[in-house]
Amino acid sequence: MTAGSLGAAPGASAAKKKATATVPAPFCSNRGTNYLAPVQKLQTIPALPEAGVLRFAPEGTTLGVTGPQGLLIGGSSVGFRLTNSAPEGTPTKALKWVVLERLIRLTDSGQKLHPSGLKRIDLKQLPAGKHRGLTFPLPTSPAVYSVEMTIQNHRGRLLGRYGEYVRVVERKVETGLSLPTYDNVPPGSTLEACFENKGTATMTPGATTLEHLDGTTWKPVNTPTTYSLATRTLGPGESEKLGIAIPSRALPGLYKLTVTGVTDLGEPITVAAEFGVL
Repeated sequence: MTAGSLGAAPGASAAKKKATATVPAPFCSNRGTNYLAPVQKLQTIPALPEAGVLRFAPEGTTLGVTGPQGLLIGGSSVGFRLTNSAPEGTPTKALKWVVLERLIRLTDSGQKLHPSGLKRIDLKQLPAGKHRGLTFPLPTSPAVYSVEMTIQNHRGRLLGRYGEYVRVVERKVETGLSLPTYDNVPPGSTLEACFENKGTATMTPGATTLEHLDGTTWKPVNTPTTYSLATRTLGPGESEKLGIAIPSRALPGLYKLTVTGVTDLGEPITVAAEFGVL
């Protein structure tokens, strides 16, 4: 090994450390509340074909999902459905399929915990305009499941295997309001804020108000919002930016930004953040 190569080693090590350094999350990314994270890290299951078209099936036969997908709030029913959308009067072809659907409860790491259900259809034919499906009711207790369907011909040859993961979570109302800075906000500037849905209940933010602390009393400040969330509905773990104009003649001191809103069940929401103006 030469002296030149020895001298290059520290620099290479520093470059590697710099490359692997953790990149700060963008403002208002709300990365800490990705409720699908336990599902997204699991081994991939073959997804449904595009538009549900089964290449081995008669024309017009498709496979679709029954019930919610991905994240289920408080339980539901999940499964798959075979549909023959061919025009009425189209001759029915023999299928002779064995359709199996399995529901398995998993650990967060994807290990099979125990089978939760197995259903079977001996599908001899599927006339035009008809459908056949299998569903499993899921309890409301939090868990991760895999739902898989296999289709075999009457000789036992596998024709197709499809599936998805679902996560059941409890309904929870939790919000947050964060700012990129909490001090030394200049008058005449636009202050960004991030409304965060940290829970699982769907919600819609609404009106915003700005107040200034005068002694021991919060007094309203007349200022328009630069952009608002009034028509934006946020699902579980989602967030959105809003901006509010700080008046050019704003007095130095402590201010409070408040955002109100409502959940999908009509529950009122109020969240606030305080900051200082120069």
